[in-house]
Amino acid sequence: MKHVALIGLLAAALLAGCENGSYDEAESGDRMYAITDEVTVTGSRQARDGFMASAPPPAPPPPPSVDMAQSPDTPQIDDVVQRLIAYSFNYQLETPSDATSGLIDRHREACLAAGPGTCQVISANVYEQGNGVAGSLALRALPVWIESFRDGLLDEVDAADGRIRHQSQSAEDLTATIYDMEARLEAKRTLRTRLTALLERPGASVEEMVQVERELARVQGDIEGSEAQIRAMRGRVSMSSLTLNYTSRVDPVSRSAFDPLNRALRNLTGNFARGLANMLTFLAGFLPWLIVIVPAGWILTRWLGGMMKRRREGAKKA
Repeated sequence: MKHVALIGLLAAALLAGCENGSYDEAESGDRMYAITDEVTVTGSRQARDGFMASAPPPAPPPPPSVDMAQSPDTPQIDDVVQRLIAYSFNYQLETPSDATSGLIDRHREACLAAGPGTCQVISANVYEQGNGVAGSLALRALPVWIESFRDGLLDEVDAADGRIRHQSQSAEDLTATIYDMEARLEAKRTLRTRLTALLERPGASVEEMVQVERELARVQGDIEGSEAQIRAMRGRVSMSSLTLNYTSRVDPVSRSAFDPLNRALRNLTGNFARGLANMLTFLAGFLPWLIVIVPAGWILTRWLGGMMKRRREGAKKA
C-alpha cells in the first residue's frame, strides 16, 4: 500500500513539473537561455543540501548575435584603421611666351626655399616650342605646403596674364598594400630570429650551418627589400606629388613683319657654311672617278673620231 501511495505522489510531482515548465513563446524570445526546471526533492535536509551542492552551475548567457545592430558608440572599422592615401595634383598652365620661363623659375625657387623636408624638385624642364617657351615641373611636397601653393597659384597666373587650362586631382589608397607588406615583413623578421637561434645551437654540423646561413642571407635580403618598398610607399603618403605643365600662348598675328628676314640674316653664316661643306663633300666623293672617266672618255673620243674619218674617206673614193 505504501508503494502505491509513493508512486502516486511521484506521478503528481511530474505533472506539476510539466505544467510549471510550460511558458509563453512570446516571453521565450527574451529568456531563451534562462530556462530553469523546478525540481521537488523529498527526504531529509541532508539529502536536499547534497542535491543542491551537486547541481551544476547555471549556463552562461549567450554571446551577442553577429547580425545585431551596432551601437552608435561602437567604433567603425574605417575609424580604427588609418587610411594611407597618396594624392597627386596636375595643372596645365598657359602664359605669354615672355613670362613662362620666369614663372617656372619662381615655382622652382619656392620649392627649394621650403627645404628638402618640405618640398623636393623631382624634375624641371624648359624648352622651345614653336615661337614660345614650354616646360614642366614635378614636385613632391607635404600636403600643407601643396595646399598653400595651390591657394596662391590662380592669383600668380592671373598676374602673369595667363590662365589655368586644366587641373586634376587623383588619389591612390595604399592602406591594404602597406599593411600587408608590414605583416609579411614582421613574419620575415620572426623567421630571421629563429634562424639566428639555430646558428647558435651547439652541436650543429657544418652542412647544417651552411644551409642556415644561406637561408638567413636570403631572408635578410627580403627584409631589406620590403623595408625599402614600405619606406617608398609611406613617402608617397606623407608627401603628395604636384606636376605643373607650362605652355606659351601663341599670338594670332606675328609681332613683327620682319621676323622671317631677321631669322634669315641670323642663319646666313650657318647656311653658307653648310652649303660649302656639302659641295666639298661632293667633290671629295667624285674626284676618284675622274681617274677612270677622263682616260676612258679620251679613248672613246679618239676611236669615234677615227671611225668617222674612215667613213668620210670611203665616201670620197666612192
